[in-house]
Amino acid sequence: MLLIYLVTAVVFAYAKVPARGPVQSSDGPGSTFYVHESITHWESDKNHEKYHVFEPDSPSVEKAGFVLMIHDRMTPNPEFYMGQIRHLCRKGWIVLFPLYQGTNQFERHYMFNVIRSTKDFMLKIFARGKIELDREKFAITGVGCGAVLAVNTAACADYFGLPKPLAIMSVMPEYGFFKLLDLTGISRDSKLLVISGDRAAPQNAQLAHDIFYTADRVKIKNKALVYVLSDYYGQPPLIADQISPLSPENPDYERFLVANRNTYIKDYKDKFSATYTQSKPIDAYDWKVTYRMFDVLSDLVFTHNTDLTHLKKSKDLKNMGYWSDGKKLKNLIITDRP
Repeated sequence: MLLIYLVTAVVFAYAKVPARGPVQSSDGPGSTFYVHESITHWESDKNHEKYHVFEPDSPSVEKAGFVLMIHDRMTPNPEFYMGQIRHLCRKGWIVLFPLYQGTNQFERHYMFNVIRSTKDFMLKIFARGKIELDREKFAITGVGCGAVLAVNTAACADYFGLPKPLAIMSVMPEYGFFKLLDLTGISRDSKLLVISGDRAAPQNAQLAHDIFYTADRVKIKNKALVYVLSDYYGQPPLIADQISPLSPENPDYERFLVANRNTYIKDYKDKFSATYTQSKPIDAYDWKVTYRMFDVLSDLVFTHNTDLTHLKKSKDLKNMGYWSDGKKLKNLIITDRP
């Protein structure tokens, strides 16, 4: 009888349901507290200058700032970023999503495609007359190779007659088609966030440092590097790799991410283990990092007109939340001395 009890206890211990991850908070930055219920969409269909535009709705707005969102080279579709796009629009932003790769385009043209799309968008939204564009509220964010394009575009904004990007967020920058330009062109008035993670390839982790230090006109108090630590305790785990910033809502695009999130497949060949440890496409990385960091950055820049001291010192912003059994997730590392 004792043996049966012990066996049952062991089986029960191994069959224990793993802890679940945190849910999106109901208030504060990165939360589900929205001022708009829905979003609208339109696009311009001009080859390599094609772009998508997403606008807040219900209620509609008369004037809004805009975010230039630059995709990674392997995910050139807004569906891969729809979670973040919807979050930004429902917070009151217009999101411009240029398809800069175009058809049979050389890599050296990509940044110029982004710039042409941005200028064309500004003309078209004025001609549409639905929403007045707030040129003083302009932000740029990019993922992967798009993170490099984001800082390069910011450095060239004045030369090409774009509005001054006062908030810049470079997420999991990746070496690929592009080299960093001279980032001294980034305005002294701009605030810069660079986000990296412990599952980034070594050369990409170094690239995040290079972006931080190459933007040397941006004062230390106006920039920070956010470092995300992977946490495999619960299910799904938080994996700070190159595809973590993506937030698709469409099942087809979610399946693409699950099939390509091979962090554990490299380490554990057993297919059951690999499947068990794969993350969801939208998880705590999005709510607690990508969504929240941009919300805080934009709030400090456009609402309070202050530096990033609060972002770097706040213990609340470093807190990633708790697993469902009460165990704390690993904190973010936010520093200006990477």
